[in-house]
Amino acid sequence: MSLFGQPTRTSANSGPFGGTFGSGTGASATQNQSTLGSSSGASSGKLSGFGTVSDKSGTSMGGTLPTAVNSSNSSKLLKDLLESAHNLPKSDNHQLGSVHLTLRELQRKSEKLRKLEDSGKKDVNFTKAHYLLASSGISAEEIESELNNINLPASTTTSGSSVISVNSGAGGVSVGASSSYSNIENYLNAKKDENILNTIEQSLNLASKDFDNFISSNISIDWKVRRDELRKSIGLKSSGENSQEALKKSITWNKSVPGAYNILTPLKTANGSNVSTLKQLPREKFENHAKIIYQLNEARLENRNLPLSLNFSELNKLQNDLKSRQIADVWKNLIDLTNEKFTKTSQEQKFYNLSPSKLSRAVINNSKNQLESEFFKYMEELYLKDSKKEPEYLPPTNLNKISYFINRVILKNDSDLLSKTLCVNGTPIWALIFYLLRSGLYETALELVTKNQDLFNKFDMNFPIYLNKYVSSEDHVLPSGLNEKLHSEFNQQFQFIINDVDSSNNINFDPYKYSVYKIVGKCDLSKKSLPQEINLSIEDWLWFHLSIINEHQLNNESNLIFENYSLVNLQNRIISLGPKNFNTSSNNPLYLKTLMLVGLYELAVQYTYDFINECDAVHLAIGLNYYGLLKVASYNNKDDLLIVRSNDYEINFSRLLGSYTRSFKISDPKVACQYLILIAMSKGGNSKEEIAKCHEALRELILISREFVMLLGDINQQNGTKIPGVLERQRSLIKLEDLKEFYSQIIELSAIKCEDEGRIFDALLLYQLCQEFDTVVSLINKLLAEILSSTELDKPIIQYGNYEVQAGGVVESKRADDTIDNNVILFARHIIKIFDTNSFILEQIDPQRKESCDLLLHIIDIRGLFIKKDFQQVLIEIKKLALIPFGQDDDLIIIRKASELIQNNHLDDNLIKVIPSLLIMIMASISQANYAILTKRYQALGNEREELASLKKQAKNCMIYAGMVQYKMPRETYSLLVNLESSL
Repeated sequence: MSLFGQPTRTSANSGPFGGTFGSGTGASATQNQSTLGSSSGASSGKLSGFGTVSDKSGTSMGGTLPTAVNSSNSSKLLKDLLESAHNLPKSDNHQLGSVHLTLRELQRKSEKLRKLEDSGKKDVNFTKAHYLLASSGISAEEIESELNNINLPASTTTSGSSVISVNSGAGGVSVGASSSYSNIENYLNAKKDENILNTIEQSLNLASKDFDNFISSNISIDWKVRRDELRKSIGLKSSGENSQEALKKSITWNKSVPGAYNILTPLKTANGSNVSTLKQLPREKFENHAKIIYQLNEARLENRNLPLSLNFSELNKLQNDLKSRQIADVWKNLIDLTNEKFTKTSQEQKFYNLSPSKLSRAVINNSKNQLESEFFKYMEELYLKDSKKEPEYLPPTNLNKISYFINRVILKNDSDLLSKTLCVNGTPIWALIFYLLRSGLYETALELVTKNQDLFNKFDMNFPIYLNKYVSSEDHVLPSGLNEKLHSEFNQQFQFIINDVDSSNNINFDPYKYSVYKIVGKCDLSKKSLPQEINLSIEDWLWFHLSIINEHQLNNESNLIFENYSLVNLQNRIISLGPKNFNTSSNNPLYLKTLMLVGLYELAVQYTYDFINECDAVHLAIGLNYYGLLKVASYNNKDDLLIVRSNDYEINFSRLLGSYTRSFKISDPKVACQYLILIAMSKGGNSKEEIAKCHEALRELILISREFVMLLGDINQQNGTKIPGVLERQRSLIKLEDLKEFYSQIIELSAIKCEDEGRIFDALLLYQLCQEFDTVVSLINKLLAEILSSTELDKPIIQYGNYEVQAGGVVESKRADDTIDNNVILFARHIIKIFDTNSFILEQIDPQRKESCDLLLHIIDIRGLFIKKDFQQVLIEIKKLALIPFGQDDDLIIIRKASELIQNNHLDDNLIKVIPSLLIMIMASISQANYAILTKRYQALGNEREELASLKKQAKNCMIYAGMVQYKMPRETYSLLVNLESSL
């Protein structure tokens, strides 16, 4: 049956140039047609305007096409000959060259050889060949006899002056009125076959190169593992034992491919897995922290101060669990370090430009102050709790509070202390000085010593001078001269301790006096400890080690390495001791606090992430990075949080934030955006890499969430103006102040990724948002051309109430109507309508591209008319396109000029794609109109004859045009056109 009920001879699947039309056109080409210029007789025929058309039964319309006569014996003999050819000896035949001939050329060469044979000029001496074949059991005489018995019949059909000769056995067809015509035709056919084969070979080579490039850029191979496996397979000793699991892992996908989703994925946890084992974050905590992050970005945008640590500290004060108390201590350390309570200006990257020496000094002083303040509060609480204090501890001065602590706590545990030390009113004065220093009451200690200077004149007459310089110094260090003098006195007084004399020898000494001298003068650093009589807590131990660091003391360099003590030395010692030595109390774990106090911020983030809470680790890293205290890892592909590079710890900041957003990047993309913006906050030599990772992460978020309007903005549907989104408004925070650069780096690259993934709707929206209007039109043209050239002509492109008749006559709705949200054509029309009303947009679109878009949209309308069987209107509308000259008044010159546009590729490629479908619609419409006239009842013979003549003239012009461009079309398309023409 025909497209719409009219019976036709054949049907074919026609397609665009390089594509395939669907079978819905109802016309399929004959599969056993004779072929003009085909490369093989087994292939389906491509029909020219000069040959005969055969139907499926093999009967030609105007002649008979013979089939080849095959001899089963000959086929068997030739097969045996081919199998035996492998036994032939190798010969020196390099001078013969290689064969690069098509079937046509081989046919022509064979004709020449046959003529030479007929003229008797060929050499028939096959004696050597006879012997050679006979050695393999093959008789050359029998083969020659069988070949001579093969008949190659030929059939000729005369049509005017042309003669068509078909050699079925050779699979070739030659057409000619003379030998010269035959040679020209053979040459043209040979060139055509050669061009086709070259094109196919070129396409295969390009595809192979593209595949190789894809493999190279996307797959990583551990060649060491593969090498060892190869050595093992050939019996050589390999360098290591490789399991099957290791062999499988030796080939992996490369996550560093640009555009791959590799930032918003989980990090490895303490057990090495990629799946987070942390508990689900409470919604309230998530929202409270997210609000602070949003306020932080807004403050950064306006270059104003935000007390970040204070805000996070307040959140943790609301909870009283053990982990929250640890985090509260962390934020308290940062509050004191940044002096945030009294600072009114922005604190962003405050410490980044500090030299290592100044940063170390700031960390030491701040940590000592924090430990001293905490200890004083502890003693004050003990003092205030006792409501029945002796009058001697009143009034509640700092000195009385310390005296009360010594008498109620220290002397209670060490009753022999009074016999070893100098006392004032029953209080050991060296213990009093020690705990005044431990409480940070340096001025009170100096006042006490000055007031009781007479007591020191006998044995320690220089100590008031030492203490005065120590207290008045900003970093609590002595001048070099006094320091040397104090060291000399210390060595004289405590020589027995320096020489490691056992304290059990009943030598009495004051451990607090020893400790005070050691702290003030930083003496005998080969022993970085205090006497056992002083029971130190973890905080006391840490305070003491911070107090004896001498890297900032003038001329402190000693020839003995163990006499030099720096913050780095203390950090290494804490790392070597590990968490177990600082978390001895389950009610008061101190390892995280210790890491913060000594400036091991990267380890603090890792410890928080692995053992406390991912949310707190993320916000701690954000705070440290905001102040310029965090070392951020340069670009790497690892999933590890902590990275060691050149003996420095670095935090994989971008992956930390990306991993944190994994649980809410879909549900709360606006919040995720605020976190990912902070990746670009990092400073340093790797800041460019961090900015690039920030952009990559934001593109991932855009593509995954598809919240284009919220993040990037929207286009006003009335006037086409841009309404900025959150990310565009905050673009300066990601170092893209220039709007065009923002469009290019964020939106356009996201659009390209969408296009590569086949997400056409998203690509169109993104190109539109970045104001690449010409690209939008170009993509629309490509989409429309693909749809028009690849969909079935008898099926609607746009569905309006698509219904399907089910069994039993029940009509059931199959799918809803198409809208601009789910149909590319409706969406394209909507966009073009907006563009047409905005002169600013139209100025940025290439006029030819816009004209092509209008034509393609017009063709969409023509398809609708074709579906409705309004064939006369179809012909009228296609004429208006002025793409195909098939009108009654069009002459050969006009047709040739139109065909040259395609042959020379001067026509838009997208329009060229739809030419085949237009030709089919033209011929199908003419065929149907012709059929309607012929089957019309009670017709007059006046106008109908003119209409029939007009239709045939249009069909002729259409076929002339199709014949000129047939090599630019699929073979099936032209076959279908010939069949449609034959039905007229």
